[in-house]
Amino acid sequence: MENKTQFKVIKGGLLDSPMNSKKEFISAYITDTRLMGVVVIGAHWYLPENFSKKHFHQFFYLDAEETGFDSYESVLEADDDDGYDEIVSIESSMLGGLGGKKVSIDEREVRYMIQNFAQLNKKSGLPLPEGYDEYSFLLSPKIEFSYEEKYALMCRQCPILQSPYQVINYFLMRCFGRDFGAAKFLTKNYVRTDIFSEHKAATLLTNSIDKAADDQSGTNTGYYCTDNDKDFGTFNTRKSYMCRSLIEYDAKYFLIVTQITLDKLKVVKYEKISSLRVSTAEASMITSHEEHITVFDYIGSGTDFDTSSTRLSRTSMVTDHTAGRLFMIFFPHNDHVDRQEYRLSDDVLGLYYVLDDGQIIISSNDTQSIEVLEKDLLSSKLSSRLIPLSKYCFREPVLYDFISSGMDDFEGFVDMISVTEDDDE
Repeated sequence: MENKTQFKVIKGGLLDSPMNSKKEFISAYITDTRLMGVVVIGAHWYLPENFSKKHFHQFFYLDAEETGFDSYESVLEADDDDGYDEIVSIESSMLGGLGGKKVSIDEREVRYMIQNFAQLNKKSGLPLPEGYDEYSFLLSPKIEFSYEEKYALMCRQCPILQSPYQVINYFLMRCFGRDFGAAKFLTKNYVRTDIFSEHKAATLLTNSIDKAADDQSGTNTGYYCTDNDKDFGTFNTRKSYMCRSLIEYDAKYFLIVTQITLDKLKVVKYEKISSLRVSTAEASMITSHEEHITVFDYIGSGTDFDTSSTRLSRTSMVTDHTAGRLFMIFFPHNDHVDRQEYRLSDDVLGLYYVLDDGQIIISSNDTQSIEVLEKDLLSSKLSSRLIPLSKYCFREPVLYDFISSGMDDFEGFVDMISVTEDDDE
């Protein structure tokens, strides 16, 4: 007897993919870190035609200085938030070192940003990141923005600036990074930003700011007429600052002196004073700072320590080394930019260096930060297996020298580098 039964194939959740359904925009954010040269975009879409995995999360890392549309990650999840841990991990990795806040943007703004950075990659000969099939729907149709829309979007990407130090440090960062579009956002009227065309895109390592003492020009004391007020009914005072900056590119270091004039919190003049190449040793002296170190013995294997071990390690950047792993923990803000003495390294709260054989070394630039890290470690799930060994304060950083040495005992390393009075004699 012939079996006439007809079977119907029912698609299950295992067949779900981001390409199987139309996409309905739910929400998106952009980090307010454009003045640091990098932004991250997170977008959330609803996929109504998928069987079970109906929520699609996309993450884009966009670098305006060098790498353009640099990296892409995604998570496809069901309604029960089964992808939460993966989303947290991706955001920690991408946002952890930026120190910014998330600012809401709409679907057109997401598309505009991705299209512009994809075009930047094309012009620069840079490949687009993996996952093209997932994000290609954002590249068409082409989104055009008016000047007002571009300006409003730029405002969302930037923090609110409240001091001359912030404006000057961000401005120099963008100029030395040859990111002139962002630099011009900080200017008023026409200001030439590319005054160091002899230099490649560079990193601003340090910058010191002092008020310029120029009695002849009266830059800091004179008044000038504003707008169309020809009767001088209102006045503003321009203030000028001398800046001494250390920059680096291609393992070369240069000491740059500039004069920047502000009208309130906008740059109105940018002048080149001098540019001098310095040696690696001289650059090291300029960037040198104290390093506070606390050493613990850990009863167990260093491989037990991961990004879930402490509260602060969850957002750390992890790198592998010969004898262990380094967990770099950043401040959740960029307050270091609002300082008269700016240092790039001041965005780092501290380091955990976890040796494979169990020793844990904490490092930071100041006593307050080292105490925060100690408290974080001692209040973690590892606390019962920690034995405090020693505390140090070095006049200059030594932890990276220890990591490079490949040694597995910091106490032995200190003995090796220590110089006694007898040795000096």
